[in-house]
Amino acid sequence: MFGRTERLFWRGQRALSRRELVTAETLLRAAVARAPHDAHLHLYLAHALAEQDRLTEAEQALAQAVELTPSAFVVHLHHAIILLDARDAERARTAVTAASALAPGNRLVEGYAELVAWAERGGAPSRRLIELTGELPESFGARALLHLAQLTLETRGPHAMLAVLEPPREPPGLPLGLWLAALRYRDRVRYAEELVERRRFGEAVDFMMAEPALMGDARAPSLLERARRGALRALEGTGTRMQLLQRYQLENDLGQEDAARGTLVSWRELYQLAGAPRAERATAAAVLRRLAELEVGRGRYTEALALCAASRGLRAERDTAGVEALALLGLGDRRAARHALSAFLKDALFRVDMRLAGATAASPA
Repeated sequence: MFGRTERLFWRGQRALSRRELVTAETLLRAAVARAPHDAHLHLYLAHALAEQDRLTEAEQALAQAVELTPSAFVVHLHHAIILLDARDAERARTAVTAASALAPGNRLVEGYAELVAWAERGGAPSRRLIELTGELPESFGARALLHLAQLTLETRGPHAMLAVLEPPREPPGLPLGLWLAALRYRDRVRYAEELVERRRFGEAVDFMMAEPALMGDARAPSLLERARRGALRALEGTGTRMQLLQRYQLENDLGQEDAARGTLVSWRELYQLAGAPRAERATAAAVLRRLAELEVGRGRYTEALALCAASRGLRAERDTAGVEALALLGLGDRRAARHALSAFLKDALFRVDMRLAGATAASPA
């Protein structure tokens, strides 16, 4: 492949990566016409067709590639990926088995074999799949995360699906004053109790959230709830935007979802009444994204997508793509959901393997 054919292929690849699918198909077909014996061109054409949900034509292109290079494992692997995306796990298993026979020990092939097996059996992901997900490309991670979201939606509903996007929680930093005061106490829970007794509820919440080891003490969970409720009462009747955000956090931590949603709506109204200050656009985008998450949890996917679009209009964030992915999945558009998850994972520190491991205990057997 050289000259004009190579330029057509390169432009087709670029169009495919930008999801300009009709353009990609046109360019790749032109390349195939010039070099019909190049299996690589048929392979990329198959992907352009599969991305348009034209599975029969995609498989015809792959059959051409197999005929040209029957010993190339990558053709069988890509056939398995296309079938997996189409939720045809049984035929995907046949294709990935052929790839495994041609490339024993290839980690990408092994990863897709594990992913196909999980798609067939359901339940929890295998330990080997979790290990491989930590090593393989973002495109693989997006498919693994998509399957976890699909499985969670089908078995536990839209609200539980939101947890798929949550990274492991890290404790916030402890304010210097609280840290110094706590040094006088061997019993750290007792210090938190004294803060509550002195009605310093907000400081008690901050202290306990910054000391996650305290939650192993039998006194801690009820004490933390008491502190949160006290801090929430102290904010009653207040209405600045900062106070509303504090209220939202407490309501959210207490599981008061309807109240938390109402507080965010109030914050948004005040933000708009203040002329939508430019300095608060990042916060406004985060508020809209959180409202979108709450709509996903209610199964109101179209409303969630509208809020994501409004959030992106204020500030483009990769987290918004994650929420969009769940909404698209809820609407049955798996392909668009996968692309959104790829955008969510791009150059991110999000650990899909840790999310799979964290979901294992909650997955149905």
